[in-house]
Order: sequence, then structure tokens, then C-alpha cells
Amino acid sequence: MKKICFLMAIVLILAISACISLPSEKMTIKTGTLIVGVFKHAPPAVYEQNGELIGFEVELVSEIAKRMNLNVEFKEYMFSNLLNAVANNEIDCAISDISISPEREKIVSFTRAYSHTELVVLVRKESGIQTITDLNGKKLGVVDDTIHETKAKSLQKSMDFEIIEYETPIELYNDLNNGKIDSTISEMDNFKVSSYMDQLELIDTLEVLYSGIAVNKNNKELLHEMDRVLLELETEGYIEELKQKWSN
Repeated sequence: MKKICFLMAIVLILAISACISLPSEKMTIKTGTLIVGVFKHAPPAVYEQNGELIGFEVELVSEIAKRMNLNVEFKEYMFSNLLNAVANNEIDCAISDISISPEREKIVSFTRAYSHTELVVLVRKESGIQTITDLNGKKLGVVDDTIHETKAKSLQKSMDFEIIEYETPIELYNDLNNGKIDSTISEMDNFKVSSYMDQLELIDTLEVLYSGIAVNKNNKELLHEMDRVLLELETEGYIEELKQKWSN
């Protein structure tokens, strides 16, 4: 009788083990390591300080990797190349304040959203521009291949302003501060930590954006695992604490 019970227990354990979904070795490009693409000019989400990548999303994705028993490795890209790098399996996922949109979801999948911010129009304080309609005949700068650029092109259909594209926010804000362009579309979180905050003012809020981690559309296992950990972190209050830390 004891032998039968023992065998039944073994069978039960094997059955339970078969039902448990464990991360496979093929879930990431490099076994045991989560390769994350970043654009290092997206404070407070991702930026470089003293040669080290830091920020809200850097810390968040590092914690996600830790809870998935993975090491984390960061690879730098220009923002315009991030999603294609994910789609082409150069990297496992990408962060850097990447807003979720229907257009981007045609290229990659996104995890559950973990933060949101407002898309705003900024001008120099002495520019004389008071409303968005005052942008007619002006120059508006945006970072290439961002939601900011998409929104600018949408506004341009009913307005008459010139769009100037930049590779990094640093170049854009330098030109805005020096009067080479008249305005920009940015995210409120970026504006709050900008070194030019005192020289700029907000004239309009356009919409609310939600950010997620971009994952290859065919890697459903990685997407599922990251969503699972994100929900766990959200429930624990970890994400909210992290937001508070990096918003100060």
C-alpha cells in the first residue's frame, strides 16, 4: 500500500511539473541574459551619468531580469533604430520611454503599460508664442521617429509650420534655447528634468501617452513572463516607489 501511495505521489509531482510554465532557454537570444536596447537620451527613464546608464526604466528592467533569473545587458541605439532592432532579433526588448501606439504595435509587441505622461508643446519664454495657433510660420523641432514627430506631422496638416528633425534631445534643446527653432513637442517627464526648464514654458497639452517594454512579436513567452513580473511589481508597490525615486 505504501509503495502504491509513493508511486502515486511521484506521478502527481510529475504531472504538476509538466503544467508549470517555466522560462525556457530559448526565451532570450543569449542564454541566461536579457539583452535590452536603449536610447541613452531619455531622462528620467534612461540616461547616462559618469559613463553609467541609470534611470527609472534601467532600474525597472534590471529588477525584472533579476526576478526572471536572468542577467541584463544593455545595447545602445539611436531611438529611430530601437524597434527595428527588436523586430530583427538583435535584442530581446527595448526601453527608453517608448510610447505604445497602434503604428508601433504593427512592428513589435508591448508589455502592460507601467507609466504614463503628457505630450506637451514647449516654447522659449521670450518667444511671444502663447497658443498652439501661434506656431504658424514657425519652426518646430522633434526627435526623429518619435511619437513627437508623428504628432507634429498630424498637426501640420491643419497648420503651417516647419518641422526640423533631430537625432537627440540635446541637439534639439540647444537649438531651441539659442533661437534656431521656435518650439518643440516633448513629454512632461522629460521637460521636468530638462536643464533648460527655466528657459522654457508649456503652452499646450496634446494627449496622454502610456509606456511599455517593446518585445519581438514572435516571442510570446518573453512577453508573458515580463507581464507577469510587471504585475507582481505593480501589486507590491515597487513601480510606484521607483517612479517617486526618479521624479525627485
